[in-house]
Amino acid sequence: MVKAYIIIEVEGVDANKVAKDLTSLEEVENAHIIDGEYDLIALVNTKTVIQLKEVTEKKIEAIKGISKITTLIVVDANKPKP
Repeated sequence: MVKAYIIIEVEGVDANKVAKDLTSLEEVENAHIIDGEYDLIALVNTKTVIQLKEVTEKKIEAIKGISKITTLIVVDANKPKP
């Protein structure tokens, strides 16, 4: 399993609309509106890095209003405390 956070800059469209479009994709676990240089952050799960590349290029970049993305692949994760 490959997990990645994708930070997204939105132009010309409401960020809420883009977040809804993102979460309609089966690979997107969640999407949150954030403050700062970027407008959204999405957690994406795929089986392989190649699939992540395909989802990013063919599905996410195709969403109207997305002007810039940066993909951050998770390489290690701490388990949450019980």
